[in-house]
Amino acid sequence: MNSFISFFKESKGFLWALVIVLCFELFLGLYPKTDYIDPTGVFYTTLKKEIAETKNDFDYIMLGDSRSLSIRGKKPEGNSPSFYNFSLPAAGTRYLKYFVAKYLEHNARPKAIIFALDPEQFRPAQQTSGFNVDTKIWALFKHRLLNLFSISENLQQYEGKEAYFIFKEALPNIVPSVRHRDGLDKTFTGMKGREVLEGDFPYYKSNTKLAELTNETYGQVNLGTYLEIPPGITLDMIQETVDSSVKILNQESADLQTLDEFLDYCENLNIPVILLEVPHAEGFTSTRLYKEVRLGFLERADKRKNVHWVPFPDANYPLDHFAEGIHFNEKGEVRVNRDFDNHIWPKILQLP
Repeated sequence: MNSFISFFKESKGFLWALVIVLCFELFLGLYPKTDYIDPTGVFYTTLKKEIAETKNDFDYIMLGDSRSLSIRGKKPEGNSPSFYNFSLPAAGTRYLKYFVAKYLEHNARPKAIIFALDPEQFRPAQQTSGFNVDTKIWALFKHRLLNLFSISENLQQYEGKEAYFIFKEALPNIVPSVRHRDGLDKTFTGMKGREVLEGDFPYYKSNTKLAELTNETYGQVNLGTYLEIPPGITLDMIQETVDSSVKILNQESADLQTLDEFLDYCENLNIPVILLEVPHAEGFTSTRLYKEVRLGFLERADKRKNVHWVPFPDANYPLDHFAEGIHFNEKGEVRVNRDFDNHIWPKILQLP
């Protein structure tokens, strides 16, 4: 012990460096706006996590992905119920019941959960038996899952070698400078002196606007208009993208195991689930995968008392409703919300 103390006495430079590092880590961990320097996808995940961990007691919540994210939530007005859109791009299906568990730790049980994941989330390639086995899928989902759950919450979701793999991935995130490394790297390498003095950090202003938008829309962000889609995309280019995807989807079968696990979980909690297929570009509906998922939805709505199927008037939108074949452009955003408000929402409110 004495030799340890004497080492620091003789190495004052090292001691001061250690103090500076610890103070920096402490500042990053305690400063309430540190998340705002993170890249947009990471920040948005953290934002939805914080909303789930705040007592709001929404009447209805939606779980989905990047296209259902285009559906605007609803603030409570008078006797009208509230609805919050918790959709997240590229997060898979396995995390859903754990996210609901997180939500229920802080909020009252909702009247129903609107399940709006795209059929492609049930592709066999994305229903991996273990992230440690399929690291490509983990690379797709990790920036969501590691920021959506704490280490202890992550460990509750996995077993065996997969749990060890997740632990190794999540452990470094305990250190604030590691957790925010992308934002810090952008800050220290891409800023000029004037920007630092003015507090104009990379991502900070855009993330602030994103938080304000999310608060105003109750969880909605239409990625087809919010993100910078490469200019010059034509309908012919969109058609080529759709045709290529259709060819692949016609060769794949759906794996609905995670859906059944989620429905079982909600049934045990006595929470109704509303299955929703958000409209997509013309061509997808007729594919083998989409047909199997829709049939699976219908069968489960028929057999389970807590499950309901509420279809849009039309699941196919023309190509000119999409920014790049996946996400809605302004025209598609207006239509999908009009269809939801006029056809879906009234039916949801009428369900027992």
